[in-house]
Amino acid sequence: MAQQTILITGGTGFIGSNLAMRLLERDPQCMVVLFDRNPDLSRLTGFGPRYDAVKNRVTFVQGDLTILPHVLALFDKHEPDSVFHLGALLSAGAEANPTMGFQTDTVGSWHVFEAARLYGQHVGCPPVRVIFPSTIASFGSFIASGATVKNEDVQMPISMYGVAKVSVERLGEYYNRKGWIDFRAVRYPSVIGASRGPGGTTAYSTLMVQEPFRTPSRSYIAYVGPDTRLDIIYISEALDAITGLHDAPATKFKLERRVYSIAGIRIGSQAPTALDIKNAVLALKPDAVIDFQVDPALQAIVQSFGILDDTAAQTDWGWKPRAQRIDLAAAVAAFKDEVTKFPNRIKSLELFGA
Repeated sequence: MAQQTILITGGTGFIGSNLAMRLLERDPQCMVVLFDRNPDLSRLTGFGPRYDAVKNRVTFVQGDLTILPHVLALFDKHEPDSVFHLGALLSAGAEANPTMGFQTDTVGSWHVFEAARLYGQHVGCPPVRVIFPSTIASFGSFIASGATVKNEDVQMPISMYGVAKVSVERLGEYYNRKGWIDFRAVRYPSVIGASRGPGGTTAYSTLMVQEPFRTPSRSYIAYVGPDTRLDIIYISEALDAITGLHDAPATKFKLERRVYSIAGIRIGSQAPTALDIKNAVLALKPDAVIDFQVDPALQAIVQSFGILDDTAAQTDWGWKPRAQRIDLAAAVAAFKDEVTKFPNRIKSLELFGA
């Protein structure tokens, strides 16, 4: 396999660090460039010997997506073959500071697209492949709580984060139609897993699992009610989706469809409740202490999310059917193992944060 250089913006974050390890371990020729404002590499170094085995193929570049010269220089120097554009201010953080949310999530994404376009035109290569994670939050409050959301349903987001994601979806499709970049996007439900970062409205879904399995064990009070449903996906399957979309031949896609929803874990036909998550933890740790204290504002945001239908992803590029995916019990067990094996990757996590 020919050597590839892959750029990951937001590369020191939760998904970025896990994605970097996935790419480096599956392809011994792969070089990964991590771009982030945050120079803390502990989510990678915390993998211990696994990271030590691949670290000579990792380059970290500190910079800011909102500064176009930073992004242009990144492409000029490192000449990426593909880009996973994960850098963003998450939902609660973008609500706390909507100006920064707009600049990072919308303007920063345009900077990445422009840099990819200009670089490709300058060197005369095929359009650079740019993979983008969107979100269930892009659909908004017109979806009834717990309702199934089809891939092409109307998007009417109610948060700065959701507005930015819809804007970038449409902008990426525009750049793709022009032939400037090879744009592809997944819409995730809430991604759970060890070492998730701050700023997400759905952080409780990770903390309910993570905190009881830490050493020493910590209690946790979720800010939603026990019957609150949330579409969740474990980090390993989130990586399966984003790498699968990256690897799919371009012939799999229709020009007008470049964004694909990815469904999470199901209990029957529904997303798990907060109580379901608690019970899955108690099955492995009966003395875990998890309680509920509703924050009305956050509860309202979480209840505005439906559950995603990923039929289009299965049909177009071969995303896994439901029978091949992990259930809630398996996800919580895998999460427990991550917390136990790699405790140095875990960070103190609050809802809001820089």
